[in-house]
Formats: sequence, structure tokens, C-alpha cells
Amino acid sequence: MPPKAASRARQSMSSARAAPRRSTPRQSAAAATAAAAAAAADTRKRARTSGEQPVPKRARREPATAVATLNAPPAPIAPIHESDIDAGRAVRITQGDSTDATGEGSVVARKLFVWGTGEAGQLSLGGPDDENINKLTKSKPFGNKALSVQTDAGELGVGGAELITAGGMHTLVVDANGRILSCGSDDHGTLGRLHRSEDESEDEGYYVLHPVDGMSPTGRGVTASGENGRVRVFRATRTAASDGYSVALDAEGRLVCWGHFKDAEGKVCFSDTDEDGAPREQWSPVTPPVLQDERFAQVACGENHVLALTLDGRVYSWGLNSVSQLGRFANVYHVRQRFTTRDPPASAHLTPVVIPELKNIVRIGCGLNASFAVDRDGHVFAWGLNTRGQTGVDSKKDRITRPTKIRALDASLHNGAHVVQIAGGEFHTAFLLSNGEVYICGDGDEGKLGLPKDHPAIANAGSPPELRTPVAVPMPAAPDYAPAGATDHGKTKIAAIAAGMRFTFALAADGTLYSWGTTSDDAMGQPAEEWGEDQSKETPSPVPMPGEPGAWTIVSVATAGQHSLALAVRAP
Repeated sequence: MPPKAASRARQSMSSARAAPRRSTPRQSAAAATAAAAAAAADTRKRARTSGEQPVPKRARREPATAVATLNAPPAPIAPIHESDIDAGRAVRITQGDSTDATGEGSVVARKLFVWGTGEAGQLSLGGPDDENINKLTKSKPFGNKALSVQTDAGELGVGGAELITAGGMHTLVVDANGRILSCGSDDHGTLGRLHRSEDESEDEGYYVLHPVDGMSPTGRGVTASGENGRVRVFRATRTAASDGYSVALDAEGRLVCWGHFKDAEGKVCFSDTDEDGAPREQWSPVTPPVLQDERFAQVACGENHVLALTLDGRVYSWGLNSVSQLGRFANVYHVRQRFTTRDPPASAHLTPVVIPELKNIVRIGCGLNASFAVDRDGHVFAWGLNTRGQTGVDSKKDRITRPTKIRALDASLHNGAHVVQIAGGEFHTAFLLSNGEVYICGDGDEGKLGLPKDHPAIANAGSPPELRTPVAVPMPAAPDYAPAGATDHGKTKIAAIAAGMRFTFALAADGTLYSWGTTSDDAMGQPAEEWGEDQSKETPSPVPMPGEPGAWTIVSVATAGQHSLALAVRAP
């Protein structure tokens, strides 16, 4: 079924903004007020002509980051060399968590594998084919041939794709040139590209990965008006995606975003105001005005909200706040005052604002409707929806309104091991520790916790089981073919995690991908013996890759629940 073609309004994007002139101590109060008013008017005028999100009149700009020493800007992902696979570094390199690549041996190209539902084009397998009704749906990892050809031809840069991100029904790929490619449903600007080449049909462009409009690492590309020309210089290094919204960072930590949110009533929204024709949907990447002077280390997305971590350890949040997933108080009355020509979004706060309680943060993560942060001392904080205990804070409250410590994950309780990654589904959350262990909490129905039925935590957790504090997930032993450097004396070391709505992935340092939980969309990569049969897995089970066991080393995984992605390299 082809994606819907939404009504499109052409928008352009300014490549730079002039900073508002600051008043000097000698200026009178009246002169300062006049200067501020003129600057605000000038900002709104530029927003009208550029399509950028205007600054609400009553919104206060957060102070610009001074000297940041806590977090580093996200550097480009390094290529993988043959020696990195044997040493167990390949996954960490592709996660952007390791800079100790040896550079020994040849560069090994990352290839894209896809599986799950791809009816909206999110698997980049080309348009529908009446003679091959299963073309767009894959029950287990399937090599994306088109991207493989481009990789081998050097079109994606040295080493091929660097980074993969799965949104609700769309996909983002960052290649080694620093471009962002997108495919899938483009309703309301989700793909960040309004335009298609002349030889593509109305729908064909959605089914194939193409660069987003309005920016590129070279400064040349498709402009927001659809012409080839100068665009914003932006070398992408990190991306994140919600159901219909996408965020990207460059190597300097600058942030851009595009697409849309859906409020609690299903209305599409992008701006916290309708002033000066502010868009309900954004078709090309822009920077929210309040973030122009900020620099970021990480971004994360839930179903309809965003977290962004600054270099000095503060956390911005914006999006839907229906279950306190933004972690901060937001005055609905003030939002309503910014709308004069249309109804304001319900429970949405779309101007990024800092969460006041969080300081010295080094990691962030999201579930669908929950949020998480880790500070430099190893303390983990959670907030948002908690109906099944998915925040892990050991509370029976259905909603955690402010950042609250998950005491069970304090580094002091794990011999100094600290949380390095967080991945959440609808009602469960997984935490990866620096020692390679995975902890999990939340809803245990249908195997979502990955714990055997005789596990002590399950026996006392009710029916269906709910764990309100995280417990360790037992992992299988590493396969015989795993390189010694990628295991801990034969014990599996997990190096990355990802979560769909009702299942979890755990990627071992040896390149084996495990999954558990349940799905009806083939996104777990655990095909049933016959069509329509149960795909659930109670405990972590290896996801089958093409070829002989061990022929491929998976180095990255991403999922949004309906479709999943992996980058893999040929084992030496």
C-alpha cells in the first residue's frame, strides 16, 4: 500500500542567521527595548521568508553554551578494519562509542540488512510488485542490494553506511560522506525531502533511499525549493527519529529537525505558535530558533517527543507531554496564548526547554512514552509513563512526572559498571551496562522481559508479570566461531541494544544479534515455521543471518517496531 501523498507547501530554508544585536551598558532602557523589538521583528520576518519555525513572542532564549568539557561533539563514525572485528571493537565503533580503531588491515564495508513490514517503503526495496506480493515484507534479515551496489561503487564513501535509524514508518541512513538518506512514508514532511527526480513516479521516490533536501556535507544539493544549488553545509554524524519527526546532529554538535508531531487528539503540529504562518509540518531540515546557539552531543526520540543533550550536560525536551514524558512543567495556558488563527495542539510543547533538575548528564534514552538520563556519577533518572513499571523507579504510580533516580542501577551496586545505553518499548525498558550485561524492567507478558519462566523475579511478579525494578537478562554463551577478543572467556558481551514496541534486540560484541519478545510484523527477525504462527521468543534467541553461521558480523541494529535494520560486515 503506497504512502499517502500529503498536501505540500513549498518552504525555503535560510543557511545562516544573524545574531540579535546586544545592548551596551550605555544604552538607555528605551533604546534597549526598541532594539530588542526590532530584532524580534527581524527574526519573524526571516522566519516568514525562510519557512523556519518563528520564535514565540513570550519564549525566552536559553543561554548559549559557554565552555563545554563534559560531553564531546559527535564525531563521524570511523571505518571498520579487519582487526577491529577480531578484537570485538566493530560494534562499539559503529555505535560511535569507540575511537580506538587500530586501522590494521583493509577497511571492511558495512552492508545494510532489512526486515519486517516495508509497505510504506521504509525497507528501501523499490516500489510494489504485483507479481511478487512479498517483495516489501521480509521475515528475516535481507540484504539491501541497491545500497550494496552503491557501497561497492564507492558512492557512499569509505566503508559505506555509518549509521541507521528507524522511525515509525521511515528510515534514515547516514553514509560515510556525511549525507542523510531517507525513505518510507513522507506524510507531513517525515522524509525531509519534498522533491523527486523527473524520472520517478509519484510514489517511487518514497521506496528508495535518497538524500534529504536543503543540506549536504559539500554545501551543494537540492534546495528547499526543489532546485540544485547551494544548501546548508551539514556533515551529519547522529540521527534520531520518532513516529514522524526526525532530528540530526553534525560534527560540531549543531541540531536540525524536520517532520511533525501528532498531539493527543491526532492533530499534526510542528510549532508552538501559529504566528507569522508557522508550519504545522516541516518539509526540510531547520534549527529551532531557541537552539541556534546550542551544541549537542546526543539526541533521542520517543514516539512523539525528543530529548537533546548539550555539551555541558543539560537536557532539552520537546514534543508531546501527555504522560509527563518531557520531565518538566509546561504551562498549557501560555501555549494557548500563542495561537490566534487555529486551535493549539493538545498536550504538546514544541519549543525546546531545559529540564531544570538534570545536571552533568552524559547519556539519554527514550521509550515510546518514557525518558531516561544518566549523569557522570552513574546515577540513572527516569520519568514518563509507568503503568507497567517501565521506568524502573520501583513505584506503582502510573506516571513519573519529574526525573527520578533508578536506585537499582547505581554504579555502586554493580562493581562500578554504569549504564551506557537505554532502549524502551511501549511497556518495557532495557538498560545496557558498561560490563556488557543487560538489565530489564516493565511488562513481562509474551516474553518481553527475556527471562525464563522459572526465573525468581518472574515467579513473584504476578500474572502477567511486571517488574518495577530492573533485573539482569541471562544471555546465551557466545558461539564457537566468536573471536576470542569479542568475548569474556566465552561469555557473551553485549555491546548495543534496541527495542521495538514489544520486543528487544541485544547485539553481542562478536556480531551475533539476539531478540526476544513478540511481534506480528516480522520485525523481530524470528520467522515462524508457517505463516501466521507465533513469532514470540521467551528468552534471547539468535536472529538468523543469510549464509553460514558467522558469515556476517552485525555491527549495528535499529528498530521502530514494524521494521528493523542492521549494518553487517563480512567476517575476515
